[in-house]
Amino acid sequence: MDRVKVVSPCSSANLGSGFDVFGLALEAFHDVLTAEFRDNAITIEVSGLDAEKIPTDLDRNTAGLVAKNLLEGRGIGVKIRLEKGIPLNMGLGSSGASAAACAVALNRLFGLGLSQNELVKIAAMGEVAAAGAGHADNVAASVLGGFTMVQVWGDSLIAVRLDPPPNLEVALAMPTIETPKSKTAMARAILPKSVPLESAVSNLRNAASVVAGFHLDDVAMIGHGMTDVIVEPARMRLIPNYEAVKKAAFQAGASGVAISGAGPAVIAVVDDTKVSALDVAEAMRDAFLSAGIRCEARSSRPSLKGTVIVS
Repeated sequence: MDRVKVVSPCSSANLGSGFDVFGLALEAFHDVLTAEFRDNAITIEVSGLDAEKIPTDLDRNTAGLVAKNLLEGRGIGVKIRLEKGIPLNMGLGSSGASAAACAVALNRLFGLGLSQNELVKIAAMGEVAAAGAGHADNVAASVLGGFTMVQVWGDSLIAVRLDPPPNLEVALAMPTIETPKSKTAMARAILPKSVPLESAVSNLRNAASVVAGFHLDDVAMIGHGMTDVIVEPARMRLIPNYEAVKKAAFQAGASGVAISGAGPAVIAVVDDTKVSALDVAEAMRDAFLSAGIRCEARSSRPSLKGTVIVS
């Protein structure tokens, strides 16, 4: 074959207590990537949402960096066409989805035979272009779909996937606020360098509840476990009116609420047999609007398939 086309979903990382470990793939937005065989050079073209803001230099584009790392020394090239559908700088894994899409596409195009863990690892290396470091939480969700957990031991990376409960739906509030150019790096820089033992134990307990909730199909348990006493207190000041937004979500029936990734999007999980996810999203939007902040409300199902080869 000489051309492969894939579709990769957006994702929400952390889910509160699972900082740098948890990810949830979402159907709300997707990137589409086409990789076409070339004799030597690696090139990338970007179109779609906010395309003018995305560099095409290989070292500054997550898909480009994945291609460079995968094909270095192989004597082959590729032309990459990336159509962006995931909003930038919103905390929905836009850069991670592009990296995931490229890893999956090139693995198929060139018959590299990479395992799922290897795909996640190479895609995480692409995140260096956007975040300055390789983070696997978003890319694992975009590659594998569903709810994912990543663990790193030395040079080895293991990604574990669980199906979300069938009654879990997600509410998203996406505020229009100014974010710094290096948003993710800044959001990491403000995190505490040390935490009290009590806080560490609390987050560990809550993270375990999230995993148990996904295993037991218990949305309420997932929601309770999303409580974060370490990262959220540091990052919430970057999101105006966050406390009121969170309160509005719970009042509308959300089971759990958290900052999506590095923000500023806010994610809430709901049991759709009891509550409308769109109603929760609109309640969060109204809380942003009450502070004079424009916001888009959206509901989404989890993406179960991850990155899919479509042609």
